[in-house]
Amino acid sequence: MSMIDFSSINKLQNALDRSSLTHNVIAQNIANVDTPNYKEKKVVFGDELTSALKAERTDPRHFEFTNSSSGAGIVSQGGEIQNNGNDVDMDKQMTELAQNQIEYESYADIISREFNNWNIVLGGGNS
Repeated sequence: MSMIDFSSINKLQNALDRSSLTHNVIAQNIANVDTPNYKEKKVVFGDELTSALKAERTDPRHFEFTNSSSGAGIVSQGGEIQNNGNDVDMDKQMTELAQNQIEYESYADIISREFNNWNIVLGGGNS
């Protein structure tokens, strides 16, 4: 049995990956705001998150919940269509981008503190 548990760091890495994917999808939507017939895309991961929370291991012999990436899928939204067939709402995209940026910075701050704590525990100094 390992004395070091990296599960929280792995979960934070997955959260950072998902946030990065979300940023890329939002940036793609913003870049295509005037592209005729472009359909807004969104990262969805709610079902995967629910499954992950339900699959929390209670015994080391249980299977560990893993997924190939961040458990997220990209889907088209099919919102209100403009005259050119495009359904990207720029205000909505900018709001989601700002919210995602705050989430990403929070995850990065938490993982930074986690590494700082490991550094202290392993005798690398105190910060």
